[in-house]
Amino acid sequence: MKLENRITLIVKIAQHLNSQIQLAGAIKPNNKQIWQTVLHNLTNDQWHAILSTLEALMRQNPTVGNLTHMDTVETGLRTLKKYELYDRCLDMKNHTANNKPIAWKCLMTIREVYNSACGIDLPNADSSRTTNTFKEIYQ
Repeated sequence: MKLENRITLIVKIAQHLNSQIQLAGAIKPNNKQIWQTVLHNLTNDQWHAILSTLEALMRQNPTVGNLTHMDTVETGLRTLKKYELYDRCLDMKNHTANNKPIAWKCLMTIREVYNSACGIDLPNADSSRTTNTFKEIYQ
């Protein structure tokens, strides 16, 4: 896959996830709409293209990702290699393997690294929750 296509795919996924957060708040792992529109449709080749591009981006510019992002990308790439004979292996769940949590973490990493690279401050947080510190409550 050409680099331009890889970047376009990353941008479209990240923008889609960002719009979901802006419209409906925090994205939960059981979000059927995201599983149906994104995760069930990504092929092994697309995942590999996305993750290898993110890996290169984070190696060239370490400020756009953190160690958790890098670990998630490396885990995704290892899983793709291990199950390369299976179609859509990151969307696989059976009695021997459950790769869906890896796919979810990789998907959220795409959004977080993209947002970091573009300077977008949009956490995947439930804004209805109050997270005051003790000091803020008693001021």
